[in-house]
Amino acid sequence: MVKKGRFAADVTPVAEEITGRLAGRLAALLYLLCAPLTALGAFALPAAPGADRGAVIAVGIVAALTGAVIWVVPWDRWHDSATLWLLPPTFALIGAYGAFSGHDGYRYGIFLFVSFAWIGVSHPLGTSSKFAPLAAAAYLAPLAITGQWTAISVSSIAFALPSWVLVGETIAWLSGRLRRAQRSLSERELSVRRLFTENPQPMWVYDAWSKQFLEVNAAAIAHYGYAREQFLAMSVPAVLAVTPTTVVPSGVAAAGNGSERTTATRHVLADGRVIDVEITEHRLTFDGVDAVLVAVQDVTGRNELEDQLRHQAFHDALTGLANRALFADRVGHAVARRRTDGSRVAVVLIDLNGFKTVNDSLGHSCGDQLLVGVAERLRAGLRAGDTAARLGGDEFAILLEDIAATEHVGARIQRLMLAFDAPFDVAGMSIVATASAGVAFNEPGDGPEELLRNADTAMYRAKSQGLTRVEVFERSMHDAALERLEMEAELRRAVDLGEFVLHYQPTISMRTGQVLGFEALLRWEHPRRGTVAPLEFVPVAEETGLINAIGRWVLGEACRQGREWQQLRPDLGLTIAVNLSAAQFGDPRLVDDVAVMLAASEFEASHLVLEITESAVMENTQRAVACLNRMKTMGVRLAIDDFGTGYSSLGYLRTLPVDIVKIDKSFVERVGLEPEARGVIEAVVHLARTLQLETVAEGVETPDQAHHLAQLGCDQVQGFHYSHPLPADDVATFLAGPARPFAPEETRRAG
Repeated sequence: MVKKGRFAADVTPVAEEITGRLAGRLAALLYLLCAPLTALGAFALPAAPGADRGAVIAVGIVAALTGAVIWVVPWDRWHDSATLWLLPPTFALIGAYGAFSGHDGYRYGIFLFVSFAWIGVSHPLGTSSKFAPLAAAAYLAPLAITGQWTAISVSSIAFALPSWVLVGETIAWLSGRLRRAQRSLSERELSVRRLFTENPQPMWVYDAWSKQFLEVNAAAIAHYGYAREQFLAMSVPAVLAVTPTTVVPSGVAAAGNGSERTTATRHVLADGRVIDVEITEHRLTFDGVDAVLVAVQDVTGRNELEDQLRHQAFHDALTGLANRALFADRVGHAVARRRTDGSRVAVVLIDLNGFKTVNDSLGHSCGDQLLVGVAERLRAGLRAGDTAARLGGDEFAILLEDIAATEHVGARIQRLMLAFDAPFDVAGMSIVATASAGVAFNEPGDGPEELLRNADTAMYRAKSQGLTRVEVFERSMHDAALERLEMEAELRRAVDLGEFVLHYQPTISMRTGQVLGFEALLRWEHPRRGTVAPLEFVPVAEETGLINAIGRWVLGEACRQGREWQQLRPDLGLTIAVNLSAAQFGDPRLVDDVAVMLAASEFEASHLVLEITESAVMENTQRAVACLNRMKTMGVRLAIDDFGTGYSSLGYLRTLPVDIVKIDKSFVERVGLEPEARGVIEAVVHLARTLQLETVAEGVETPDQAHHLAQLGCDQVQGFHYSHPLPADDVATFLAGPARPFAPEETRRAG
């Protein structure tokens, strides 16, 4: 049989208003009570003068019969006010009793008090006052009928009647207060019942000791899938998903002393699904049983969302690998563990080579596919316990743990690098990807920041040494990195403070010995180091992007100085050559900068020579040709610098709009010693002459080199044999000196 508690939906409120049925039953009970009292008065008490014992007994019998009739009357069909029709016969019966009992007020007066008490209990305040005249009539009529009407007997009504009414009204007032209190309690219980039964949150009540379910609401039935009968036949442990982390509420401890506790646990639904819940428990008394009221909140969706957000916060969205934050945390924990067992950990930073080219040529979606493919191969090459991460862009990191000796990690790193041996299938194309890697081992005192920094330093060393290399971090790398960082800061300051100067190396005509122009060479006048050569600081400037600002200054200063010397020696038609680095040549503002500098200095475009290297052109030939054509349209002359040391494709000279080919110093210094060097110079000069290009030989330091270059037909020369690079202030003196034509006789004497 299903138990029902006070929260059951079909249970009516405990509090009940006075109904016709209740008022009738109370009246019947009073009549039935009057019968034995009448008999007691007739037989046990002494009779008053004039009393008729038999009549009194008859009145008692009539009262008993009347009570029985009243008991069976269906008063529940009428309002409680209908029972007021019982008062006239009641007062008549009391009057008869008074007449036959000899007007013994001690006997029948009690019945009037009981009657008014019934009025007070069964009817609202004021009813007793309304029936006071009827009560007075019931008291006085027998006096008049029996001839006992006297001043004394009549005057007693003045004392008795107010007492009866006062009793009735007092009881009515108390009864009304009790009914209102009972109604309030009933309404509160009804509210609690509705809160429980109609609450959209699953709720139940269970025995605090046996944990047996005592009641459940509709929401719990719907959410868990158990029928109400099933619930009430079960106990709390039946819905618990028992796992190593399950918290089983103890019932009494959970809500003891009226306290409240919220607990996270897991429950099993009727269909077998497991959900995460938070339960809030309250201690209470339920149908006299020490019980616990439970409110259940299903937090499965919230926990799943939190897990998803947590995963997104610590994993790379594209590859699913750990991100930088999670990787640093894993490294920190690994280092902390290894401090106790003496083993080591290694961090490997891997950077793809040429990834930007994939993005630029095939699009970012293909680049993303390549990154996903790399991540899958790296993950496949890991051991259990190792961690792979994507730190951003095309940079990956690997944490290798449990390294007993440094030399043991070589094979593991080699296995990781094998991931790049096979081509990657991206958008139906086969793409070969290479990578450079840096490795750092933890040293005493190293934390995750130091390990990542050291691996990053080693990785950049690997990239600078060539593609597909793996470098292991050494302390000297860190010192070099600090020095580079210091140089970067000093370079930024040098740009702001104007610490750069230009020296100018003359370009001499091999035929006339006249100065044709100057090549502007950058120098850094460091306040502490002295003069710093470009080879020391230009690579740093290119990596940091400062080369563009420095290059604009060089271009502007060279044009300004060239204009000044043209005005000084208009007869020479001097040119100014400015070198453009590969990074500067890639600046989209380069052509506009050249136009602005020429306009600002009023230097003729035809006297400006811009020198670029083969490698800068070959990195993006189509874009390079477009840029060179724009500058050529402006009238600027163009030169290929260090020709023969890069791609060495003579065919490119036919497609590039250049005017000058500069033969690299490495060939010039061997021109009289190695036939191969002489052959290269001869081929370049012949091709240039065919294409109507001028040739300039760099690094001419001896008369013998000058002699061979003259024999090979080179047009112009530069080098220490003619002049070292000159400060701007010394150029005017140099221009005032004599021409230096090449003299074979002088060369033979020197030899």
